[in-house]
Amino acid sequence: MLTRRKFMAALSAIGLGAGIPFQSKSNPQSTMIVHQVFFWLHHPEKDMQAVWEGCKKIASTKSVKDYKLGKPAGTARREVVDHSFHISLTVYFESVEAHDLYQTDPVHLAFVDDHKDKWSQVKVYDFEV
Repeated sequence: MLTRRKFMAALSAIGLGAGIPFQSKSNPQSTMIVHQVFFWLHHPEKDMQAVWEGCKKIASTKSVKDYKLGKPAGTARREVVDHSFHISLTVYFESVEAHDLYQTDPVHLAFVDDHKDKWSQVKVYDFEV
C-alpha cells in the first residue's frame, strides 16, 4: 500500500508539473535583455558622483524596465573576481527592441558625450534571460 501511495504522489506531481509555464527559446518576445556596464574612471575621487548621477538619469529613460547601480562589493579577493571597476550599471529591457531604443535615446547619447572623458575603460555585457 505504501508503494502505491508513493506512486500516486509521484504521478500527481508529474501532472501538476505539466501545467507550470516555461519560457520558450523560440519566442523572441519573451526574451528579456540584461545590459551590464562597468566603468573604470580616471579620477574616481573627482568624477564618481557626476557619473553616478548620469547613470541614474539614463536608467530612467522610457525603454528601461528596471536598473541597479552599484560599486564593487566588499567580498573576498579571489582570482576570478574583478573588483577593479568603479561603477557598475545593470539595466533590464523587455526586448532587444527596447535595448536598441535605449542606445539611440538622446538622454543616453548625451550621457556618453558628457562623461566619456571621465572613464579610462568601459566594458559592456549584454545577455538574454
